Amino acid sequence: MIAMQTAAAGHIGLARLEPSDGAALLRLFYRLSPTTVYRRFHSPIVRPEQAHPERLLDIDHHDREAVVAVVDGEIVGVARYVRWKGTDRAELAVVVADDWQRQGLATRMLSRLGDLAHSAGIQSFTASVQGDNRPALELLRRFRPSARPVFSQGSYDLTLSIGPE
Repeated sequence: MIAMQTAAAGHIGLARLEPSDGAALLRLFYRLSPTTVYRRFHSPIVRPEQAHPERLLDIDHHDREAVVAVVDGEIVGVARYVRWKGTDRAELAVVVADDWQRQGLATRMLSRLGDLAHSAGIQSFTASVQGDNRPALELLRRFRPSARPVFSQGSYDLTLSIGPE
């Protein structure tokens, strides 16, 4: 359970998401603005079940992994990957609760997730970012400055190498 893996009260800790963390993940959904939800899921989701929480909690710590940022036992951000079947590539997704955005959480989660992915034999992340989501593009450029986004039909697609640049 994530609550036991957090840092001292009021501090931000990182932990691996576990399949038993459904209630905490649900509470995170209600702390996301409609814009944040849309940017994460690329769809106007209004109810958590529309996000398919069973898939979000389908974690095996090898092909499907997620790192969460936790404050006082509550999830305030998630970075996850899902390996493309039979490859050394994985799709990447990151979301941070609105009140915690632009405080370095996504950068910390992405760094930890990259380490875990590399240990699992993943060589690169793929990501799709909406064309107007500048903060997400900046995050991915900080993670991998060599990444070159390709713009098509209103969104950017990126491939980010894992491991040392």
